[in-house]
Amino acid sequence: MKPVLIRGVGLRGAVAVNVIAMIGIGPLITIPLVLGALHGPLSLIGWFLGALLALCDGLVWAELGSAYPGSGGTYGYLIAVFGRMRIGTLPAFLFVWETMFIVPLTLASGYIGFANYAGYLIPALERVRYGLTYVAVAVGIVTIVALYRGIKAIERTSVALACASILTLLCVIVASFAHWSAHVAAALGPGDSFWGGLQAGLGQALIIAMYDYLGYNAANSLGDEVVEPRRTLPRSILIAIVLVAALYITLQSGILGALPWQQFVPLPGGSLPPLGQHVASAVVERSFGASAAIAVTALILITAFASVYGVLLNASRVPYAAARDGNFLRPFAHVHERHRFPDVSLVVMGVIALIACLFTLDQVISALTAAIVLVQSVAQIVALFVMRAQGLRAPYRMWLYPLPALVALAGWIYIFCSAGRPAIVFGLLSVAAGAAVYFVSAAMRLPKLG
Repeated sequence: MKPVLIRGVGLRGAVAVNVIAMIGIGPLITIPLVLGALHGPLSLIGWFLGALLALCDGLVWAELGSAYPGSGGTYGYLIAVFGRMRIGTLPAFLFVWETMFIVPLTLASGYIGFANYAGYLIPALERVRYGLTYVAVAVGIVTIVALYRGIKAIERTSVALACASILTLLCVIVASFAHWSAHVAAALGPGDSFWGGLQAGLGQALIIAMYDYLGYNAANSLGDEVVEPRRTLPRSILIAIVLVAALYITLQSGILGALPWQQFVPLPGGSLPPLGQHVASAVVERSFGASAAIAVTALILITAFASVYGVLLNASRVPYAAARDGNFLRPFAHVHERHRFPDVSLVVMGVIALIACLFTLDQVISALTAAIVLVQSVAQIVALFVMRAQGLRAPYRMWLYPLPALVALAGWIYIFCSAGRPAIVFGLLSVAAGAAVYFVSAAMRLPKLG
């Protein structure tokens, strides 16, 4: 008999899980990167297009989530749609395989962002060799410990962290508009033009924007722990996207007019200037003084923790769901005897993420985005088309089908092609390696693959 998880996440908790997975430290550390790609007011186009792509892709997640509301998210969708076809469990296996690469990179970006802002509060950390890396690893350990408990307690914590995340962005937004200048906000760099700027940097800006929007699907991985998942999951996705998109666009608009954007974009070598590492703290300090900046930076650290908390929470359910079905390594199916959560999956995913803290932020974002496109975004859009062709009518059906799915497919392919050669090679090689492991394991029948 399969172990039974506890349904303890309602609509409020599902929205909270999505929000903390989306917001986190992301926009506060990547705004300089977006501005480095799309200068000045052009950066807003990246955020608007990112919101549109997130909404179209979110509709795909909403329909699939209502049709197959179990734990595991994409894994469950690919198994349900392709499992009985000739292609079998290969797409689902590749997704779980890539998850073992993607999630550590995602978590590492949050740990690195936490460490960068901790450097604002404790400048000595930046002067100690590997000081910020030690902080990042320590946060990773705390995240594992915080999630090592039952889902009902986690739902309450998720709601509190979601409120803290929203409060953090609101504080920075208020500070950015305290001394806002329309002239500063509208300034383009020397030689910049509207179309020329878009052609030069739209792809990279969209990669970064989508990195910040990702997480609107987090609750889908908790399907077996969600109350009325067929109704709750679609609603939680749409609410989270609209809420977070409004916050991101307002935040970017405010920061554009608060400080000259040229002061915190990446330097020619690719590194961020000091102002770029703590842009949100700098904006608050300029408007309300050092004491207010310290208080908001503390909130930023809570927000950063909220992000990695949400990511590890939902990601730990993916290998668990696959192993429970016999399609991944058996130990990942283990459930904590008392609190009924996948403890082995949680700990292993969390520990692997600590190693990824050694990479730089831009490398992390490009690599994980390229990998996500191949085995998750494109694969499940195809799965939706196949599901519709098979005549299955999901409880929730996307608006204007198939237009949103086609827009999402085109957007993800564009992002993949814009990720750069190293990230594209990483994505292709990791998928190829996963396919090799699948076929070798199938030939040896170890582990059982379906």
